[in-house]
Order: sequence, then structure tokens, then C-alpha cells
Amino acid sequence: MSEIEIYAHRGASGHALENTWRAFELAHQLDVGIELDIQMTQDGIAIIYHDDQLKRLAGMQADIYEMSYESLKSLSIRKRFRRFGRHSIPLAYEVIDWAKKKHIPLNVELKASVASHPEGPEIVCALLEGVEDIHLSSFDPELLRKMKSLLPHVEIAWILKRAVQWNELENCQWLDSFHFHKRFHKPKWLEPIAKLDKPVRLYGISGNERFLRSLHPSVKGIITDYPARVKAVWAQETTKLQP
Repeated sequence: MSEIEIYAHRGASGHALENTWRAFELAHQLDVGIELDIQMTQDGIAIIYHDDQLKRLAGMQADIYEMSYESLKSLSIRKRFRRFGRHSIPLAYEVIDWAKKKHIPLNVELKASVASHPEGPEIVCALLEGVEDIHLSSFDPELLRKMKSLLPHVEIAWILKRAVQWNELENCQWLDSFHFHKRFHKPKWLEPIAKLDKPVRLYGISGNERFLRSLHPSVKGIITDYPARVKAVWAQETTKLQP
């Protein structure tokens, strides 16, 4: 299993508040890649935050894209009912520069605000200058097409979320890979992608799934809140195979 990539979902978000420095540092300690989300503020500052809206973590009825960075930088974010403490929203360029220096693989999901900002894709491109082990993902194929035109050497992954999207695969040769939820880890969904000779990464992995011991050959990586669990499962399997 060592050839299959592990990405800590929003950092090691099973053990720290998602998309925060603490979550990213824990992921680095586990020696895994990091999945993170880039949003764009109204004034063109890229931040690391998942939701389009601030309600869940900041308690504010406001959209990220309607806010200036000045109004966001002093916000405190937290998750109710979890003892993860209070944190600030990281700047994308600081996290990316840190990951570049640490040689940490990155899976960067581009959110809707990147497409909404007139210079969003170009701003992201500038942030990624010099980063080598990285791929970009999004639910928005048009945003991905734009990113592919700007960064033809960077891997581009479409996040599939509905079964009907499999009918569009024949038009997706320009895409490099596909991401989708673990519930689609079945031959019905994997074989059409295997025929395209495109790799897959699965998200929603908890580390308790039986299929982790027998992943489809198309699966190149997994995205999990609990990377330590997954590493432990694969270490057990490796031990079993040893004479």
C-alpha cells in the first residue's frame, strides 16, 4: 500500500480544527500530504477555509466572497462541541510557502469564490509558483479548464459528486484524475474511469473501511481526517505479508 498517497483532509482534521495551522502541523508530523481549501476574498486575498459561508465556524451570517481580508483576519473560528480551541483563518500564501519548504505534497481544492473573482485563477497561479508536488481539484469543471490552460504542467482533478456525471466522462480526456466519495468505490463506477487510464482519489475515508485492504487498481490516493488510522491499517497488512 506504500505507493498509495495519503492526504490529511483539511489537515489532520480528526484531531484539530480543520484548515488551521495546528491541523497542518499534525499532518506533517504524520508524514502525509495535506488537502486544503482555497477561498478568495472580495479584495483578492486567498485564504484557507472550506465553507463559502462563515456561519459554521465563525458564527457570522456572511459569505467569504463578500468580505475583505481586513474584516476576516481578526476573526476567531472554532467548532462547537469539539475541544479544538479557537484559531484564526490562515493565509494561503503562508501555508503554501511552508509546505513548499517542507516538501509536503498538496491537494488544493479551489472553491467557488476563486472562480467568482475576476482574477482568482491568476492569483492562485502566482501562489503556486515553485511548488512541485501539487494537484488542483474542484467541483467546477470550467474553473479546472481555466486552471489547466494557465498551468498545463499541474495535475487537475475533477471532484465527482453525482452518479449522472459519469455520463460525461467521455468528454473528460483533458482532465488528469478524478476524486469522489468512498461510496463510489465499486466496479460500476471505477471501471469507466479505469478505461480512461485516469487515477482516482477517494475522500470520506475514516480508516475503518474493509476495502482499504483491497483497493481498486485505479485508486492512487485517499483523503482522510484520520491519516494515522490508515497508516496503521496498511502497516498491519504489510506485516501479514512478511514471511
